[in-house]
Amino acid sequence: MLRLKWIIVILCSAGLIAGCAPTVTVENNTSIPVRVVVSNAGTVATVSPSPGESSTVEVVEGGYRATVIPDAEWIEYAKLTRKVLNDQLANADQLTGSQLLDVIRRLKEIAQRMQQFENAAGSSAACGGKITEEGGAGFVQVSIGAGGKLAITCR
Repeated sequence: MLRLKWIIVILCSAGLIAGCAPTVTVENNTSIPVRVVVSNAGTVATVSPSPGESSTVEVVEGGYRATVIPDAEWIEYAKLTRKVLNDQLANADQLTGSQLLDVIRRLKEIAQRMQQFENAAGSSAACGGKITEEGGAGFVQVSIGAGGKLAITCR
């Protein structure tokens, strides 16, 4: 029984030690989905934080590089959504007043986001940072810069 307790203590300690790896948090401050590729010490990880959300990648101490690109799969979803909404609008006589207003609102919203995506399409941006023993976390912020192109900042 004593041996079992020691095994449990060792396993729990190993889990705590492994959970202390340095991280890079990627925050998406755009209104479009993006993919961010984080490379560090020969490893590559890709995250896709939703607009307004963040994702975290485990890294090792040393330099890292982050590259952001628009998420190409999202535009296909947006086009399909627009088609469904246009189909609903074509049958407006089957909608109530509030349903019709909701369809129009959603169409405007998807058109605005698609325009932002198209402005960012073909653009990518990159930055670099460094994880040190004192500062065990990196932070990457994605935003829309001048001309609607993607911008990225590493800290």
